[in-house]
Amino acid sequence: MKKILAVAIASAFAAPAFAATSNVDVYGSINLSMERVDNGPDSWNRMVTNNNSFLGFKGSEDLGGGLKAVWQLETNVNFDGNQSNATDAGNVFGTRNTFVGLAGGFGTVVAGVHDTPYKMATGPLDIFVGTLGDYNGVFGAAGLMGSNPSALFDLRTANTIAYLSPKFGGFDVKAAYVMGKEGAEKAPLDRSSAYSLSGTYANGPLFVTAAYEKHNSAGTTACNVGATCLSEGTLDRKSWKIGAGYAIAGFKLGAVYEKMDSDDFTIPGAINPLDVASVDHNSWMLNAAYTMGAVTLKGSFTKAGKVGDIEDSDAKMYALGADYALSKRTVVQLTYAKMNNDDAGGWALGQGPQVTSASVVEPGVGTFAVGSDLSGFSLGVKHTF
Repeated sequence: MKKILAVAIASAFAAPAFAATSNVDVYGSINLSMERVDNGPDSWNRMVTNNNSFLGFKGSEDLGGGLKAVWQLETNVNFDGNQSNATDAGNVFGTRNTFVGLAGGFGTVVAGVHDTPYKMATGPLDIFVGTLGDYNGVFGAAGLMGSNPSALFDLRTANTIAYLSPKFGGFDVKAAYVMGKEGAEKAPLDRSSAYSLSGTYANGPLFVTAAYEKHNSAGTTACNVGATCLSEGTLDRKSWKIGAGYAIAGFKLGAVYEKMDSDDFTIPGAINPLDVASVDHNSWMLNAAYTMGAVTLKGSFTKAGKVGDIEDSDAKMYALGADYALSKRTVVQLTYAKMNNDDAGGWALGQGPQVTSASVVEPGVGTFAVGSDLSGFSLGVKHTF
């Protein structure tokens, strides 16, 4: 009886402290997989531990008058102890959407690190997200064979101010301005910046979206790594896309089209014909999924157009998969993906072990020749909380 009374008294005194943090939600996703990726002469077997695995904390505070403060702190998680990329190295928190802002009847305004509206627009249509069949092998990319296929568009950006409108009859808009790097740009480039816009209608079985993004004075690959920059001046690039989805009787159908444009310059000293600043190309995707009880069967076909004026630099990507839901939050995923590059194509699969062209120096990462085909199998488990 004394122990029960002591616990009750301690709880009473501790209540205000707990109440101060009672609006904090902890959430996240763990997505582990075993993968085998093959490019013909070489293959990789490994456990992938960061297929969009993350840990997040978020909360809000009522400020009165229908206004509230909102915040979020989110970070990538790697269960083998390795950083997912150089950007994450040394960072413990804030590698994913991390911001503070205000929300009310007008919508939500946040500042910090945030997915661009361009990225958010078609995200719901990526039925292979976080797997080898992720559509970021093509969308947001340009066949430049970097270690991050979506490094050009489909971004999560720092120094970002974003506005997310409330929904009106299923329709909403999003807008963001990216201030670019805090440091000085390499001459002769001006300080880079970007803006991103999207509009989405999601009501019942129908989903329709459109997005546009413009990068001002964006650096080339050479500038980004500190080599000689282009002397011709600034390099701007822009991209737009549309997407649609429809769900009926267990079926989900989706389609995305993307058009990317930029100034047309060749990187000085380029070895590979695909090492160009121009990212002009278009891509499109069709996908379908069918759910029968705990099993979901899915497939997609994606076509990447040629890059700039480089003939035969296009590619086709195929993905097939089966998901088995052990519960509402735990899913077993089996995925097969294949990237068929044309003779001058350099497109890589979107998730898992990355490979680059032989002309790009990246120690510890496999290489493949231009025009190579890549394929891979993946078996994984995803748990959300």
